[in-house]
Amino acid sequence: MRPARLALVVFLALLLGACGGGEGAHPVSPTAPPIASPTLATLPTPGAAGAPTVAPPITGTPVSFTTEDNLTIKGRLFGSGETAVVFAHMYPNDQQAWWGFAGETAAQGYAALTFDFRGYGETGGSKDIAHIDRDLAAAVRYLREEGYKRVILVGASMGGTAALKVAARDEFKGLVIGVAAVSAPQAFQELVARDDVANIKVPMLFVASQNDGVAFESLEAFYDSATGPKQQQVYSGNVHGTGLLEGEHAAEFKALLFDFFQKVGLT
Repeated sequence: MRPARLALVVFLALLLGACGGGEGAHPVSPTAPPIASPTLATLPTPGAAGAPTVAPPITGTPVSFTTEDNLTIKGRLFGSGETAVVFAHMYPNDQQAWWGFAGETAAQGYAALTFDFRGYGETGGSKDIAHIDRDLAAAVRYLREEGYKRVILVGASMGGTAALKVAARDEFKGLVIGVAAVSAPQAFQELVARDDVANIKVPMLFVASQNDGVAFESLEAFYDSATGPKQQQVYSGNVHGTGLLEGEHAAEFKALLFDFFQKVGLT
């Protein structure tokens, strides 16, 4: 064989050997397990075990009514029932401080009305604490116009002072069937209920914390002045007004109010 042809044959043999032998010298690795594609973690279904519970917003149905001095008061109405409970807020809060408990009250079969005093929250305008009892009186008239024949008043701090003044009005005899004053002072700035309590003939509930200064002193004075059916509850500590809806006395305080609602509803 000629040298040139021999060299070509050797070259081709080497080339074929390299192509075929590479696969034998380096066997293919077993197939690796597939790598899972990254995915977003599955979120727990609301309400399922271990899932955070998100409470629905408590807002009630927006309502409005007009005072005797022609101011428009904004409020929220929760639930329905034969008896309505009106909640009056304390300073410097607005009606939202009562929304949670108003929802609980509605769940017990009552209508519950919260509202903002003049100068507060949704009502807006200028603050005029000396006349906030007019705002609460307008709330009671609104309920009367809506067909309610039994109304219970509940007020915290200045709202409690206003509630006592409204409960003493001759206008609401036979309509207002009970009043609960929580941490209510005898006088809050120009709003004074010191002499009104003696004129209230419906059941009264006075609540305060023992170390709440003026509120506790006022409870004792109110209780001594009251001539109608009355009861008092004093809690340890210094928690004021709607603050009692939270903390160590919350369950007891709520039960006290529900018991009062039931009792006056039976009279």
